[in-house]
Amino acid sequence: MTNAKQALSKKANNKPAPQDNVRNLLMSMKGEINNALPQYLPADKFVRTSLTAINSNPKLLQCSPQSLLAAVMNSAQLGLEFNTPLGEAYLIPYGNQVQFQIGYQGLLKLAHNTGQFRRITAKEVHENDDFDIDYGTGEIKHKPVLIGESGDVIGYYAVYETKEGGRDSFYMSKEDAEAYGRRFSKSFNSGPWKTNFDAMAKKSCIIQVLKYAPKAIDKPELGQAMAYDNQVFKSSNTDSETGGITYDIDYEVVDDEPEQKQEQEPKVDKETGEIIEDDFFEDDFEPVKDDE
Repeated sequence: MTNAKQALSKKANNKPAPQDNVRNLLMSMKGEINNALPQYLPADKFVRTSLTAINSNPKLLQCSPQSLLAAVMNSAQLGLEFNTPLGEAYLIPYGNQVQFQIGYQGLLKLAHNTGQFRRITAKEVHENDDFDIDYGTGEIKHKPVLIGESGDVIGYYAVYETKEGGRDSFYMSKEDAEAYGRRFSKSFNSGPWKTNFDAMAKKSCIIQVLKYAPKAIDKPELGQAMAYDNQVFKSSNTDSETGGITYDIDYEVVDDEPEQKQEQEPKVDKETGEIIEDDFFEDDFEPVKDDE
């Protein structure tokens, strides 16, 4: 019996570590990753930075290998390195699956790669800035405070100008940006929205303004990035004949906010059956008596 226990213990100790499993998985898929990557990004470099990023977040190692691999393949197709100081993209654990979020710098990179834009950028607006926007023309006038206190950030905007002369802009307040993040990011309270709110808000402005630049969105990488931003990946499939990659996405909308307290049952007068309204002042309030 003792020998059997020792054998089982030895077998358990020889079980590959999660890091080794992920490394073996990515190395086995290196050919597919190489085919998915753009020519300017070597597969060796992408796999190396991917392993470093994944190993630095233990929760990613606990996610489904199929979900993790799908998110990695999506990043490879876009040519974006994830979870690095570059801020191009983020892989975020969500339960046992992985959510993909494109970063501000990643979206700018893909937009510039289309070759359609002469200029595309996003900025913060501070409360003491001289700022004005004409929604009729899309014209923005923004003079930031150069000397003195600029004040808190109150909003964000994005502008673009195409090489053909088209231009547009989009503005959202800080409150609107927060509402946007809470609505569309399942990891609002734990991902880049928490650690780098301004950059994610500016990215959101760029996504909105690019909706008015259809020629740019026709470019596959930019369109894919916008379509899969904030999505939770379940798995990926590679067509053996065409090499095309399709993804199984979890489209279920899950509220990231803490569960709300259940509404209390209304108080009912046992004799009359009428609902008793809660008194705002409760028991510590005594009405003022009239002078006798």
